[in-house]
Amino acid sequence: MEKCRNIFIDLDDTLYDFSAASREAFKETYELLDYERFFLSFDHYMQIYAPRNLQLWEQYGRGEITKDELNRIRYNHPLEVVGVHDEALAARFCREALGRIPTKNILIEGAKELLEYLHPKYNLYILSNGFQELQEQKMLTTGIRDYFKALILSDHIGVNKPRREIFEYALGSTGSTLEDSIMIGDMFETDIAGAANVGLRQIFFNRKGIDNLPFRPTFEVHRLKDIIGLL
Repeated sequence: MEKCRNIFIDLDDTLYDFSAASREAFKETYELLDYERFFLSFDHYMQIYAPRNLQLWEQYGRGEITKDELNRIRYNHPLEVVGVHDEALAARFCREALGRIPTKNILIEGAKELLEYLHPKYNLYILSNGFQELQEQKMLTTGIRDYFKALILSDHIGVNKPRREIFEYALGSTGSTLEDSIMIGDMFETDIAGAANVGLRQIFFNRKGIDNLPFRPTFEVHRLKDIIGLL
């Protein structure tokens, strides 16, 4: 791609398989804390947890709740649904699960190959809403930290994607411009719409095969290796 020198990449479920890693970590924690006392199965727990977690992350992204509120509410919610009111137990589940997630060495298929291709040609930056204490450890565990010049995290500046401030900060802090930069991500609203809102080109990694997008992104791929043909 002509003039492109700087690439901002989302981490979770774009490069790092957060969905798989978190499921493994949650299952281990579920068993450790004997949550079978309360739920029919691990899948039963996740069926309660997952939709509420998604709602809370959307609220967090809009700045309506804090990180501490996000964690407190989402881990208490499944217990409360089954009539258990034990904030200490929920807090322990939170600590255990979040501590285990970054130990999982699970990358999205093609992530390492893509980074091997991009690294010599472009300046690479992570642009993520994830928590500071987790993101760098995930990258160290999976061996991808050294591909990136910097991590730009919502935790650092107190603003989440898709708000334009975080994209403007990312561009300014790295000496990048709209003309020489592009964003890669798997979440349409946060990564793609957020980038488009400031005029930043985008590559939508549509790994879930989402149809009826609100608008056409600059580029769309279904596999990470397909990005190699674009850049």
